[in-house]
Amino acid sequence: MRIVDTAELSNYKVLPFDLFTENKSKILAAGEVLTPGKLIMLKNYVRVYAEDFRVEKPENNDEGSISKDKTRALNFSYESLDTAEFDTVVNKEAYIKTETQVRIKYFYKKIFDLFQQGYYDDAVLKLQSLVNILQNELFKKMFKHGRGSQVRFMGEYEICHPLNVAVISGMIARKLEYAPRNIDELILAALMHDIGKLKIKLPNESSFLSMNEEELKDHTVLGYKFIKELGLSEDIAKVALEHHENNDGSGYPSGVSNDFISEYSQIVNVANYYDNLAFNRTHVMVLNNREALREMLEVGTKRFSAKMLYTFIHMFSYDDMKDFNDMML
Repeated sequence: MRIVDTAELSNYKVLPFDLFTENKSKILAAGEVLTPGKLIMLKNYVRVYAEDFRVEKPENNDEGSISKDKTRALNFSYESLDTAEFDTVVNKEAYIKTETQVRIKYFYKKIFDLFQQGYYDDAVLKLQSLVNILQNELFKKMFKHGRGSQVRFMGEYEICHPLNVAVISGMIARKLEYAPRNIDELILAALMHDIGKLKIKLPNESSFLSMNEEELKDHTVLGYKFIKELGLSEDIAKVALEHHENNDGSGYPSGVSNDFISEYSQIVNVANYYDNLAFNRTHVMVLNNREALREMLEVGTKRFSAKMLYTFIHMFSYDDMKDFNDMML
């Protein structure tokens, strides 16, 4: 196997060899068309390796059975999903269609299931396609200014929270005029910011959602290590590690402060706290977007980077007083 870079890959219209991560997990197969989107996706990996032959399929019956199970698990795409199969609530105030909300949530749920089943590399590839979907379905239609209630997915926390953090983080990055590649990388990082929770061994079958923050603190370090094992970039991994670090050094796991916290992490910290406020998963109870914004201003630069906080605050109308609980349909 040998390391390949995007300069070499850009010479091919059709991939002539398989591509792998450092831990030999396949990213793309020989014969796939190398679209601009796939080339951008490959830049998220620290190193990409090429092998000039295809891996033979296992002949063992047990391995063959596992392969069939994996095929069934992976046999879905955003376009092919039957949204009627997914029973969920939607945000009736949102500016995107109800069906689009359901389809995006269902697609993320299926990806979340892949992570839980251990199909990590396949789940990451589908997350990267979700980044493009969010860009096309949301950001290209997004208002420059509006109500916070218009951009949130409502319903199941484990599905909606990563989506909301990704959308809000992307909005902040666009407001700051980040380069398109950096916006894509940040959205992917935000979708994976809590991935370490899947690595926490629970004492029973209860969901990690029932555990308190103290019990979940390890998820930052576990998430960082996990993302690095997947071969993704240090910038993406740092978001999992640092999204609970505070501007004044009072956060965790390392207590770093100010500019020692990466910009991506500073953005996700703001988006993460806002969405947790809206889901009433903090010690402060808020009813609407205005109360959430007021709380964030009161917390201020002790917790948040001033640049990221005020960029976020200026995106939404302070007069948005629609009750979060009244937004669900």
